[in-house]
Amino acid sequence: MTKMIETYTESFVASPRAARLPITAVLLRAITAGMDTLYEWQRRFSDRHHLQTLDDRLLADIGLSRADVNSESQKPFWQA
Repeated sequence: MTKMIETYTESFVASPRAARLPITAVLLRAITAGMDTLYEWQRRFSDRHHLQTLDDRLLADIGLSRADVNSESQKPFWQA
C-alpha cells in the first residue's frame, strides 16, 4: 500500500498542475485510487464465485461453457 501511495504521489507531484494541489488532495486521490482497486478485486472475486454456482443451462444462455468458467475461476483476484 505504501508503494502504491508513493507511485500515485510521485505522478501527481510530477505534473505542473498538481504542484499547486495541497498534499491532502494528493493523498485523497491516492487513497481513492487504492480503494477503487480494492473494490475491483472484490468484485472480480465475487463474480468468479457466482459463475461457479450457475448450472450448465444458464452458462449456455450467456455463451459460456463449464471449461470457460473453470478457466476464469483459476485466475487470481488481481488478474483481469
